[in-house]
Amino acid sequence: MVNDISAKKGQLLSGVLDSPSFLIILTAHKPLKRINTLLNSLMSYDSLPGSKDVYIFIDFESKEDLSILEETLNPNFETLNINYVVAPAEYTGYSLTWAHKPFLKELSGSSAYDTYIYAEDDMLFTKDNYRYWVTYKPILKTLGLEPGFCRYEVLNEKKVPFDNYRVWRLNGLTPSVWGSRPYKVESFNYLGSDSLIGFASLGNPYAGLMILDRSDLQEYIDSDSFDPVKSYALTGHRNWPIADRSSMGLAFENLNGDREHRRVVPLEVKEGHVVPHSWGLVKHQDTKYSEALSKEEKQLITTDSMFNLV
Repeated sequence: MVNDISAKKGQLLSGVLDSPSFLIILTAHKPLKRINTLLNSLMSYDSLPGSKDVYIFIDFESKEDLSILEETLNPNFETLNINYVVAPAEYTGYSLTWAHKPFLKELSGSSAYDTYIYAEDDMLFTKDNYRYWVTYKPILKTLGLEPGFCRYEVLNEKKVPFDNYRVWRLNGLTPSVWGSRPYKVESFNYLGSDSLIGFASLGNPYAGLMILDRSDLQEYIDSDSFDPVKSYALTGHRNWPIADRSSMGLAFENLNGDREHRRVVPLEVKEGHVVPHSWGLVKHQDTKYSEALSKEEKQLITTDSMFNLV
């Protein structure tokens, strides 16, 4: 760890609201084929505090399934105001992930919501994830950073960080991250009294979701990250495809110095090892990526083994 972060309790709690209002936007392709996945995601959003307006954008080809979708989902949730939007026909394939952008733009300058979440429908975003984000966002913002998340899948009871599948060196360069290109993790000590010991910037900041507050929303709409074409150049050597770029938010905007992105994940100590804090882990409700990795390696890298202090 090379930098120290300390904050008084009042500073940390400055972003926490008693009854926040959420706009939650989900992309769901062929939703009836993965109805349980969508149900699980909505149950997790249902656990968030405050008021929650949910907009589910489904692909044009699934428009005939809309009534069944409503009948299946709506009776299960009393605190979610669920709305359904059939994306225009031109949003085919992975471009469906951009169908909600005109809707977001219509909200430009609006103060209707405190927090805006966009996510793929198979991502589990929990109350602990939100509490971490809203608590530590103010202090990280002063450093040009934002709370990030590490995706994982569960395979054979092990959490596999498939997007960041390697052992990251917290002190020094992690070699050959993109071909021969190394990556230097930016890390920070946290001087607090809870289980959090610090933050680290993973090589891949993608999390299948993005979270914005009111001021973030306007900055995002005005940025190149909001454009499906201009956003590509911002990801540089990461070469993010169109679906990934849809949830990049402000990760690559207005970077300090030679920083590669804004997002950092929280860290804790578990059985003597530095690991991603549970607050910053988000579950992908699938095993396809971890299963592919398991066919290539005898011993999988897990969230408990993905960091090295050397």
